[in-house]
Amino acid sequence: MSRQKKARIIQGPPKVSVFKPQGVKIDPHDEVQLLLEEYESIRLCDYEDLFQEEAAERMGVSRPTLTRIYDRARKKVAKAFTEGKPIVIQDK
Repeated sequence: MSRQKKARIIQGPPKVSVFKPQGVKIDPHDEVQLLLEEYESIRLCDYEDLFQEEAAERMGVSRPTLTRIYDRARKKVAKAFTEGKPIVIQDK
């Protein structure tokens, strides 16, 4: 049996929850789902330019956990950009 997932601290929800390329219709089967914790990791590391250790502390997780969350987020964003798919930010 695995351990229960530790609660992540999120400063606040994004101003918008969907980003899509111009001219692309949103198809629920063809969108990239970005979790709120993944959004927060990108916001802290890339937008606020924090070191991963500082970002992990703000989110209330270990640095290795933040790194895993951040890597997943960047891969999802890269996939959306490369394949022209909408990004939907959601809680779970």
